[in-house]
Amino acid sequence: MFDFEKVQRLNGLELTILNYVLAHRELVEKMTIRKLATEAHVSTSTILRFCEKLDFEGFSEFKYALKRERQATEQVVTSDYDVLIPVTDFLKKTNNDSFRQLLSQATEMIVNANAVFFFGIGTSGALAQYGSRYLANAGVFSLSIADPFMPFGMHEVVIHEALLIVLSVSGETTETISQVQQFKMGKGRVLAITNQANSTLASLADLVIPYYMPEEKNGSLNNTTQIPVVFILELLAHRVAALTKAQITGR
Repeated sequence: MFDFEKVQRLNGLELTILNYVLAHRELVEKMTIRKLATEAHVSTSTILRFCEKLDFEGFSEFKYALKRERQATEQVVTSDYDVLIPVTDFLKKTNNDSFRQLLSQATEMIVNANAVFFFGIGTSGALAQYGSRYLANAGVFSLSIADPFMPFGMHEVVIHEALLIVLSVSGETTETISQVQQFKMGKGRVLAITNQANSTLASLADLVIPYYMPEEKNGSLNNTTQIPVVFILELLAHRVAALTKAQITGR
């Protein structure tokens, strides 16, 4: 029900509602519109616009659809690992023109870059290394930045026309934002793969591919599933390889 094409219509406040709903799906099913407005720190009119942009006639219809989707998903889930629910939903949402257009734009950014750098911290850092190697297998000069304090960003001669692919769940990590700001100062381009489309990272990036997974934490540690990130990284690498081959052969 949260298709990429529909989510693209949402503004910052409406994305705040979406993020709250994704994190509290069952609670929202039982809430009044005023209760959700209070919890999400928005007005009731903003919630009504949010529902309208998602093609629902009102809040009651939205809650019914939310409950119906959960019940339908629960009927086919046999594992205790409930991450299958949001991941299955994510994979369904990628089958549309809006998501394919995002992938096409990202693919062109990679192909047109003189060099590609990956950056992330923690789990995102491990995936940055994986993404860099996977893209290198597709024939692209790609490196992963392991040092979050590496001060190369302001050297325009190094990163002019280069691409920085940033992986971050929150999009708010201080070191990540600092690297992006330095890279932008050096006139490099930034592709963000992040969980939220209204984060600081998203606002700084030239292109954002959000995946909208319910955020899960173990204390200060973030355990949000990264399956969508791996999916996006591998899909981009295969698209880059296909586009590069087509350019070489002229087909």
